[in-house]
Amino acid sequence: MSEVYDRASLSLSLADYAVTDQLGKLHVVGGGLQVLHRDHGSGMTSAFALIVAMTFSPDLFQEQYAFEVVLEEANGAPVRLDHVPAGATSDLIRFAQNMTVEEPNLAPWGAPRRAMPAHTQIVVYFNTGLPLPAGRPLLWRARIDGESKEIWTLPFFVPGPQPTPVIG
Repeated sequence: MSEVYDRASLSLSLADYAVTDQLGKLHVVGGGLQVLHRDHGSGMTSAFALIVAMTFSPDLFQEQYAFEVVLEEANGAPVRLDHVPAGATSDLIRFAQNMTVEEPNLAPWGAPRRAMPAHTQIVVYFNTGLPLPAGRPLLWRARIDGESKEIWTLPFFVPGPQPTPVIG
């Protein structure tokens, strides 16, 4: 297990919409989602954003790490899509990137070097939704250097169609 993995602080959340600006500020609309609604005709969820916030202590500046987020079933198995969207190369929903713990540049505000931790926010916005299975809990799992912690997961639910009324 790597030192970056061991000492990282990480949280995940879902929102209707999120974006980071050029100053690194996070802007969120409709944050804290636990249920992603689905168009049962198309099989697609509504648009949503996955937000991953990570904090690292100053002694980790310039350390490199592999970051990954994967969509899983409640039992830990990766979710496999029934049909792969056009342009996709896999039936898994996974985002991965090699990253570096960057030192924040707070000198313009008078903060001394290495006085503040590094804070990174990653927003993955699914503007057309995803073709997720309905009726069972799913979860996003984050990993650093191939390892995850239970607190680095975010469970959510995609409801199935509403039952029709019984008449008679």
